[in-house]
Amino acid sequence: MPGSGPNGGHTHSICSVDHAEKTWDAYQEFLKDPGPVIIGAMPGASCFGPAYEFTFIMNTDLRKKKIRNKVPITYITSEPYIGHLGLGGVGDSKGMLESEYRNNDVKWITNAKVTKVETGKMFVAEHDKSGNLVKEHELPFKFSMMLPAFKGVEPVAAVEGLCNPRGFVLIDEHQRSKKYKNIFAAGVCVAIPPVEVTPVPTGAPKTGYMIESMVTALVHNIAADLEGQTADAKGTWNAICLADMGSTGAAFVALPQIPPRNVNWIKKGKWVHLAKIAFEKYFIYKMKKGSTEPIYEKYVLKAMGIEKLD
Repeated sequence: MPGSGPNGGHTHSICSVDHAEKTWDAYQEFLKDPGPVIIGAMPGASCFGPAYEFTFIMNTDLRKKKIRNKVPITYITSEPYIGHLGLGGVGDSKGMLESEYRNNDVKWITNAKVTKVETGKMFVAEHDKSGNLVKEHELPFKFSMMLPAFKGVEPVAAVEGLCNPRGFVLIDEHQRSKKYKNIFAAGVCVAIPPVEVTPVPTGAPKTGYMIESMVTALVHNIAADLEGQTADAKGTWNAICLADMGSTGAAFVALPQIPPRNVNWIKKGKWVHLAKIAFEKYFIYKMKKGSTEPIYEKYVLKAMGIEKLD
């Protein structure tokens, strides 16, 4: 959107290390002269979880610094409702996150399409369930973190027939390109249709465990190809998420991530906040060791009915 983004625009992002560091520096300056904050996601965004986490983490930090009363927070999102997450909701994510926003004095506008951003002002078009324009907002802010809509990598997107119009790779259920049988893809670069039609465009997120299941299937299929066997491995695309909420947290399990699901629940508690801190340290450790799925992790998840291959 015109005027948005950390590279010359007026909003920040946390979707890369460089962007996150810029956001941190900007937040430190903001603390010296606090004011209204806008957090959320642009039209076409697909990864909404970090925006919710950012809202709650900032809220908690401002309370600790005793300046929360100086900072009105508004959440602006293309989601049709709070807690949609690009997934059509998980369990009672709608009720739980709406309640948390009310309890923490966070206002919100859903079905929102940011049209442009100027210095200290965001222009937002709010729509109804049918996609009709309801109201146009001009919202002041001193700090804003808005998740962008992702696009594919230009050299990959330029390959004829490989990607959809936004540059995401079109694959079959075995992680193989629909046009080029020697190309496989996994992760954020793959094309996943939205889980449902929404008034303002939203995408489906690619979560960590879901991507791990994609990669597991991909590796099995490449190995089968090399051995002249049938490449028929299929990832479960299950989602497990620990979301930090500052002083508490929310955990959700969606098996599979795309509805309808066999398992569909969300739980909230202080234990999630602590579990996320522990998991982050554990995850970095196992990646550094090159052990993506230690045997104990595999069997613990299997006992919970969570597996990577279908």
